Amino acid sequence: MTIAIRPARPADVAALAQLSRQLNRHQGDPETYFTGHAIARDLFGRNAVAEAFLATSGREPVGYAVFIDAYETAYAAHGLFMCDLFVVEEARGRGVGKALVTAVARTAKERGLTFVWWTSKTWNTGAHAFYRRLGAEDQTVVAHALHGDAFDRLAGEDEPG
Repeated sequence: MTIAIRPARPADVAALAQLSRQLNRHQGDPETYFTGHAIARDLFGRNAVAEAFLATSGREPVGYAVFIDAYETAYAAHGLFMCDLFVVEEARGRGVGKALVTAVARTAKERGLTFVWWTSKTWNTGAHAFYRRLGAEDQTVVAHALHGDAFDRLAGEDEPG
C-alpha cells in the first residue's frame, strides 16, 4: 500500500466529512456537527481556525489529522493540538497513522514550535499502545467541556462586582 500525506484542500471537504463521521461513530461522538459546511468554513474559509492533512492510498482517502495552535503555560511553549487522528480500519497497521502524526510534528517543527499534544478516550487501548510506540508519553488529565445550555448560562452571567 503506497500512502501519500498532503495538506487537505477545499476539494477534500466531502472526504474529510466522511472520514470524520467514521471517527465520531467509532468514538461514540455526534456525527452531525463536523459537516461539509463546517469543514469548508473552519478549515478553508476566510477565518479558518484549523488545518488538516489527508492520507490517501491511490485516490482513496484512508485517514486524516486535524490540528490547531496550542500554548502550554507550564513550559511557556507554543505547539499544535491534534484535534482528530483517524485511519480507516482497512489501512490500520500500515504506517498511515504514524505518517499523519509525523506530518503534524514536522509542521510544528518547521514553524518553530516545540510540541504536539492530543487526547484519546480512556477505553481506546489500541490507540494508547500506538501512541506509546511513537514515543508519546501518557499524561493523566481529565478533560472538561462547557457547552450548550451550561455554556450559554455561564457566558451570560454578569461579571461580579
